[in-house]
Amino acid sequence: MNIYLGLMGAGTAIVFALYGLFCTNGGKGTVPAKRAGGTAALSLLFSAVLAPMLGRIGYALMTEELDFEEGAEALEALLDIGIDRFSFFWAAAGVVLGVLLANRLTRRDALWQGMDAFAPFGALLVALFRAGEIAVPYYGGGAFLPEGHPLAFFPFALKIETAGGYIEHVWAVCIASACCALVCAAAAFRLLKRGKRPGAAFTVTLFSLCIPQIVCESWRSEGIFWLFVHAEQVLCAVTALFTALYWTIRTRDGKPLFWWLPVGIMVLCAGLVVATEFAIDGKLFDIAPAVCYVFMIAVVGVMGAAGLRAAGRWMGSEKATGGSPR
Repeated sequence: MNIYLGLMGAGTAIVFALYGLFCTNGGKGTVPAKRAGGTAALSLLFSAVLAPMLGRIGYALMTEELDFEEGAEALEALLDIGIDRFSFFWAAAGVVLGVLLANRLTRRDALWQGMDAFAPFGALLVALFRAGEIAVPYYGGGAFLPEGHPLAFFPFALKIETAGGYIEHVWAVCIASACCALVCAAAAFRLLKRGKRPGAAFTVTLFSLCIPQIVCESWRSEGIFWLFVHAEQVLCAVTALFTALYWTIRTRDGKPLFWWLPVGIMVLCAGLVVATEFAIDGKLFDIAPAVCYVFMIAVVGVMGAAGLRAAGRWMGSEKATGGSPR
């Protein structure tokens, strides 16, 4: 565990250093270089405090681990720290908040540009920490694979040694999550290069990181459960939905009813995901889990396409009207 924490800490410092260098070099013309080094240093400092704090508190609140009837003694539960006692979603929110505060303090007139510049590096952080779960396969893995399964090898599966000394394999969910995050990072760099309106790279990257996690969190065997669904799966879906809603509201060329169709499609798809979770849990239909996951991937794919359609309209409306970004 100490090796894991050391590698994650070093990797985080490198990612924030790259963020500072990217801004210092002008961010391909999109980010002012003034005070960029200070912004990156403050971002790292704030994130190093807020991410573990929000991650631990978020986990404790979502699992009802804190019993406030015990008064101050209830807070002692927060000191019981382990990788499986943190909420990845709320830790990521802590990083975003830290970067936002740093940009607000150092570059108030270029807040969105600073967040856009961080977008690909934020995705790299997600990829780093998800890939790091290889070191804790019981946390980063999914269901056990049958003995002799043809895909029971890395990178498709992770090896776990059971208490009895037997070697088992679980699906490498963390690798799938990391690969999706790397794709998001590449897309964010491309958006920055194309010089889309302020906020585009950040919001599109946020949306694109949440969408695949709806499936990956369902696939994960460990986590925070609300009844039969993963809490972080729900949080990712809600974040993606509200991001698409933001794009729709901010579209400047009027608001015809047809333009709300992507949001409606996303809500419908979210309902289908819940129904699929019922089926996986055996409470609705007697369908093989593999079939359910294939269906879920298709539904989430439609959900993502609908949201990106709203994003494209939002980015295009700024160019069409020539107005200042809102």
